[in-house]
Amino acid sequence: MKTSSLFPFDDDAGRIERHCKLPMHVGTARIGGQDVNGPLEDALDKVNALYGGRAPHVPNVEFQASYILPATGNSLFILRNRDGVQLNRVFGQSLVLTGSGSDGPFQVSCPNFYIRAIGEHSVNPCWAAAEPVNCMVTIVYGSPRPVARVVAIINNFDFDHGNWPYDVDTWNTGDTLRVEAAGHHVDFDWRDSRKVLRDLLDIGVMDSTALVKFTFDAWADASETDLSEFAYRVASLCGVVVRQQTGVPVLSFLDEDGKPVKRLLGNVVESKFRDRYILRCLNSDNALPRLFRECFEEYGKVLKSPHWKGFSAQCAAIEDAPFLEQKCATLMAALHVLFRASLIESNIYTPEEAEKILLPGLIGAVRKTLGWDFPPHYTAKDLYRLLRNAVAHGGRLPASSKRIRHEIDKWSLFLMRRFLMRLGFMGEVASPQKGFASSSYVANFSEEHNNFEK
Repeated sequence: MKTSSLFPFDDDAGRIERHCKLPMHVGTARIGGQDVNGPLEDALDKVNALYGGRAPHVPNVEFQASYILPATGNSLFILRNRDGVQLNRVFGQSLVLTGSGSDGPFQVSCPNFYIRAIGEHSVNPCWAAAEPVNCMVTIVYGSPRPVARVVAIINNFDFDHGNWPYDVDTWNTGDTLRVEAAGHHVDFDWRDSRKVLRDLLDIGVMDSTALVKFTFDAWADASETDLSEFAYRVASLCGVVVRQQTGVPVLSFLDEDGKPVKRLLGNVVESKFRDRYILRCLNSDNALPRLFRECFEEYGKVLKSPHWKGFSAQCAAIEDAPFLEQKCATLMAALHVLFRASLIESNIYTPEEAEKILLPGLIGAVRKTLGWDFPPHYTAKDLYRLLRNAVAHGGRLPASSKRIRHEIDKWSLFLMRRFLMRLGFMGEVASPQKGFASSSYVANFSEEHNNFEK
């Protein structure tokens, strides 16, 4: 008897497949092995024998398999067999699924995985759900063909209005948001289900998903690595703008007919969606287009610098933590990287010397040697130092939760201003003004445009 492609989750098939980032791929699968050796292997053999099953020699077992990437979370393999073979909840290697779909024959390869769930021994067919672990899943379609275009689905990035195509007669613009990065046009477009997904995010039913995809043409002599690095750098710079994790769960390489040649799927870190971006009106020429035009290539250099290692991820993660103490700890770590990297790049200190300097000393150093503007409202009553010490040593927060929240916002904005200036951005950023949302020149550190207290 044939079972459904999502057995045993038939009743939830609509919820799993709705708004998925990748259509379900169905076929047969084999796995190279599982990490069951020594005493663990003996114990599992006895358990399987007790329940009438048999421990698998997994390379000889063929599974009916489905692979899907839901609207939120990581991708999953659903594996089924009627031979009574029960997989174990351990790590495994070399999962390969082959089949044929609307895009022709395909092969899905997953180097490392973990069995997240298994069915009860009484359930027939036996089933298991596997999740990729610390690896890239690849899907190859048909025979090798030249890549003409690349499409990337990006998490937690959204925009309200496009800027392309532009009608010079009516001043109207289309829905595409176009930027230029290192001489290449990158077009951001909404996914088909963007509106309903955005509503689900706004009301809290979903925490994270992909609302947008971006595309760009492959250039002559570009390798898969070149195209992949370019796409991931575009997504990473978007993460700086939206101040959250903007991973690429699906990267598709298309041929000249728009058919997929290959896809790469990664286990990306997800933030809870937030709409407090550092740039306002992304479609404005002075916002996202300007940032990419002026800063994209410099941002690539920063990503490769050991002095800035992990900085972008820290900036994106500040608001991910649930408690103020954790937010402060991540913010302080990012500020240390900002100050130290700036001093090292300017040859003021060596990395070893900069590593020994504490936060007050770093602020004094960038103020004195680099001429950074630090109006008194940043260091009033030494609150920043007391806050740093509290989160570093597990002490009590030195002020009310409301005041600490305002300090986090102020120093987070300082962090973004300085980093955007480091990249060469000279436009305006989103900032407060007398308790209202406003914008100001990126190098404006005045209390009027950096104080979040009404």
